Amino acid sequence: MRKGGLHMKNKDNMDCHEQRSQDSFALIDRRSFIKQTAAGAAVFATASMGPWFIRNALSSSGTLNLFTWQDYSKPEVISAFESATGIQVNVTNYGSNQECMKRLIAAKATGFDIAQPSLTEFNLHMEYDLYQKVDKSRIPNLGNVIETFYKKSKILGGVIRGKHVGLPYDWGTEAVAWNTDKYSFKYGELSFGTMWEREYKHKATCRPHSVFLGAGLYLDSIGKVPSNRMYDTYHTQTKMRKVYDQILKFLLKHKKNVKMFLNNFQDHLTAFEERGCLIGQAWDGPMLNLKKEGKPFSYMAPKEGALCWVDSMAIVKNAKNIEQAYAFINWAYTPEVGAIMAKATGYNSVVKGAADLLDDAIKKGFAEAYPGDALDNLWWYPSEPTYFVSTRNEYKEKYLAAFAD
Repeated sequence: MRKGGLHMKNKDNMDCHEQRSQDSFALIDRRSFIKQTAAGAAVFATASMGPWFIRNALSSSGTLNLFTWQDYSKPEVISAFESATGIQVNVTNYGSNQECMKRLIAAKATGFDIAQPSLTEFNLHMEYDLYQKVDKSRIPNLGNVIETFYKKSKILGGVIRGKHVGLPYDWGTEAVAWNTDKYSFKYGELSFGTMWEREYKHKATCRPHSVFLGAGLYLDSIGKVPSNRMYDTYHTQTKMRKVYDQILKFLLKHKKNVKMFLNNFQDHLTAFEERGCLIGQAWDGPMLNLKKEGKPFSYMAPKEGALCWVDSMAIVKNAKNIEQAYAFINWAYTPEVGAIMAKATGYNSVVKGAADLLDDAIKKGFAEAYPGDALDNLWWYPSEPTYFVSTRNEYKEKYLAAFAD
């Protein structure tokens, strides 16, 4: 649940480059999705008849050490790459962007070839010089990426201090999920604030840090905690604290609604299938997969806008298997592979034509998750300034401490 080169001069003042980036969150509209996806389908109508990936002598064998999210290393994805290229994949998983960063720091950016943090994290990760500049000339399929996502990937953090280090891999959202045996909601009425209503006492679930965003968007929308749709919190630490102080009070007031916290893909399944959570702020991937399997759960963007993230592919600074790393990136940028990834994870490909290769159940789930103007109303995660993560963790710990009492 999961979404240029921004560099803070100091923790309380943005440079002009970051201000321009904050002003450039032009939303991806429905027409853009349809137009670019259809164009991709036409381009690849012939290409799909042939091999997905053309091997070269240097990248048709060897090993790739992939450092990624648990839900990105599904067997069907990994085996498809190994079959197409002859490259053996060693997978190591992490559960958060912070864990990814800390482990790469501890390893001195060695031992892994590709990592897949969210694009908004590169500003912080590159303070430790964890990734190398991408050589785009070695990625012939880069032109297959939907243009809007490629351009936005640079703004969201893929380019740091003039160095292009992160390329888009997929995108997804964090919105509201619920048990359809118990509840029914309509688009335009469902809100991030719904789960805090009295009837959902001890029935809700959420991630202890991103719940501040959902609650903040709700409080801003009703005029109780003005925050410029939470973007003010990314401008200065002073503004962030002013807003988060008020959000924390709200969350603590309603803490009895929370039955379980989420931290990863498996937690979503546990919360809704085993622990009896009936509503929550959740990731699209696990919830849409449950829905596709016929389980009694649904997922939809709230009226404040679903939180939208873009995850990446980046080559680790001291990677040893460079040819294999570029082979993986180039392979991932084919519509067939984009479709494999989307089917396996429930997330959305950034590759032209991939959406047209999905089955009707997945297309139906997507349409029901983002009805009406939901795609126009996505809330895009901005690149995180250097103070942001540590300050957010501070508030998260205060929130969690209240449950230990």
